[in-house]
Amino acid sequence: MSADEAAAPPAAEQERPADGREPPAEQEQAPRDAQTLGREFSHRAARPGETGERLGAERDARSNFTGARVTADSFVGRDQINYITVTASGTRLRMVELSVRELELDRLYVPPDGFGRAEAAVRDHKVLVLRGRPGTGRYAYARRLLLGAGGGPVRRLHPETDPGSLRASELEPGGYLLADLDGPCAARLRRFDLEQLAAELRPGTTVVITAGDGDAFGDPDLGPYLLDVRAPDPDAVLRAHLRAAIGSPARAARVLGESGVGDLCRDRLSDGLPGTAVRLAELLAAAEPPVAASVRALLDVRPVHDLEQWFAGLPDLATQTLAIAVAALGGERYELVAGAAELLQKRLEPADQPPQAPGRFGATRGARLRALGAHLVPSSMAARHGGTVPGNVVRFQDRALARRLLLHVWDEYDEVRPELLNWLRACVRNEVPTVRVRAAVATGILAAQAFDHVRAAIVYPWAHAADPVSRDAAAAALGVAADAPELRGAVTGLVAAWSTDDAAPRLRATAVRAWRITLAGRSGDRCAEAVALLERCGGDEAPEVIEAVCESVAEMLEYGDGRFAAEALDLLTGWTAGRDPRKRVTGRLAFLLGAADLVQETGDGGLRPALLAIAGRDPAAAKIAGLWTTALNSADLHRAAQEVLAEWAGLVDADRAAEAALARLMAAAAADPRTRRIIGIAASRWQQAPHSSAAVIAALTPGRTRQ
Repeated sequence: MSADEAAAPPAAEQERPADGREPPAEQEQAPRDAQTLGREFSHRAARPGETGERLGAERDARSNFTGARVTADSFVGRDQINYITVTASGTRLRMVELSVRELELDRLYVPPDGFGRAEAAVRDHKVLVLRGRPGTGRYAYARRLLLGAGGGPVRRLHPETDPGSLRASELEPGGYLLADLDGPCAARLRRFDLEQLAAELRPGTTVVITAGDGDAFGDPDLGPYLLDVRAPDPDAVLRAHLRAAIGSPARAARVLGESGVGDLCRDRLSDGLPGTAVRLAELLAAAEPPVAASVRALLDVRPVHDLEQWFAGLPDLATQTLAIAVAALGGERYELVAGAAELLQKRLEPADQPPQAPGRFGATRGARLRALGAHLVPSSMAARHGGTVPGNVVRFQDRALARRLLLHVWDEYDEVRPELLNWLRACVRNEVPTVRVRAAVATGILAAQAFDHVRAAIVYPWAHAADPVSRDAAAAALGVAADAPELRGAVTGLVAAWSTDDAAPRLRATAVRAWRITLAGRSGDRCAEAVALLERCGGDEAPEVIEAVCESVAEMLEYGDGRFAAEALDLLTGWTAGRDPRKRVTGRLAFLLGAADLVQETGDGGLRPALLAIAGRDPAAAKIAGLWTTALNSADLHRAAQEVLAEWAGLVDADRAAEAALARLMAAAAADPRTRRIIGIAASRWQQAPHSSAAVIAALTPGRTRQ
């Protein structure tokens, strides 16, 4: 018996039900052979994007516990439509056009003293770095500069974009905002890079970068390309936002004239930060009389040292459980978070609690959120089949509160601890994939606090579960725990031990799904340990491990905008062409999953196969063409491969550039008459994609041109 097994509580205690609303307990699943997995993977092509959605949700969930500056529309897959541009040189630039909400906020912007000098610098140099301390409004400053410069739409670049790697030929006319430049990129930034970029930018193209006042630039002399930001007058910001929130200048003046409001504003605006003014305006607009007292009550619960008193003083269990749910699942739709909070509330209510009187209503949503210091953010979430779905996500306004509150409940309420873990188990079995990811990340936060207990009570049972969803949750939780330097050795050692446990294929599968733990504490540019882990398990004959390897290779192709795509393709090429028959099968399956599920969004809101974009680079093109040749000729997966290829054709149909890329790739894959015939017959059946069909058939036929 292992230490995990010995420390784990009995199954009945782990899963003790508290109400009838939980999903049913998992059932044993029959092993799946290669053909079954192939059919399942090919079906993903009809609803692609699961891998990207999972990675995006995990990235956002982690940010929920860091207190980092992340707005509700900052992350891929959940809170925005993310535009990924694949340039002619094969570079992938992640960017998003400014949302309608941001454009509306910009109308309220109050320019500070010296703003005219910044406008002149943008006109003269076309590239500008704005430096300022946190809270000075440097993001809004940059946004106003770019919108005022004109020339085209304004797009926000992903914060991990390296300005030194930007190429003017890859930027369409318009404005580009790179906000909160990260430390490594700042350290690499040179004046020469900015001068070269500015010299090559097309007319009407402007780039503005923002950075903190403490950031260390690689070149201490950025010269005319660097400008220190001054904050606008906070009183003017307050009045502008209050007028907009209330909708009437006269009513806003009456609110500011109420007893005690002037003293409140002078007190709170003493820090001189516009962000404080915006927050205060929101509270003043929503406050009930007496306004000053109501707003002070909300502001006074924010300090961290008052957390215990604040949480204990929340009006009822429903509000307390909503606070815990927002901490654990913040960033999800409000309806989902509220439903999870209700489930936790029912778990924690005493058994002899009298039923609520019929027809009685509790506190309103707005009142509960105000008590929590949480807010709803309108969000257009990307729909998997294209388009967007409007809705509201809920988060704490103080982004540092989520971690502190979750750990406070864990540390201070002994009787709640077992039910909190049971509730997280229920959330991991939620039907919504992103809820499952967020619950797993929250479990990792607790594991970092009490590793041995949480590992034995919840992570190990997940890792040993028949359900792949639970094993994925275990891997995600361990990944969060591994971020703590003091736990990194323990977590990596645990994963290494599981990966070599010959008697426990499910533990081996969980270890494979935790492949990103090998990147913890590194720069992220090397993945040799991850490759070694996948190589070691690539020849495993257990279906659970085969599926885990396939999912992890797909993640490696997607992770970090394809940072490790070359290594992943080398793995697949080596496996499919190697002498190990089990690795050959796993390699074909893993390629099929990546081809079916990985997609990129295009500028018009459509989707494009990610591997087709990667194939635009050398030497990736030859590798991907070779993998298609292998898959289409395989005895076990040829039908599934043809189904995925048909979905590719449908995705790119009527996109002439993408059709041409698909045609070139298929011509390269048709390395022999047999494969050429297979592809030709398949293309002739693409009735749903006539343009792609014609392009591929023309490419396969020497001397034939597309009609």
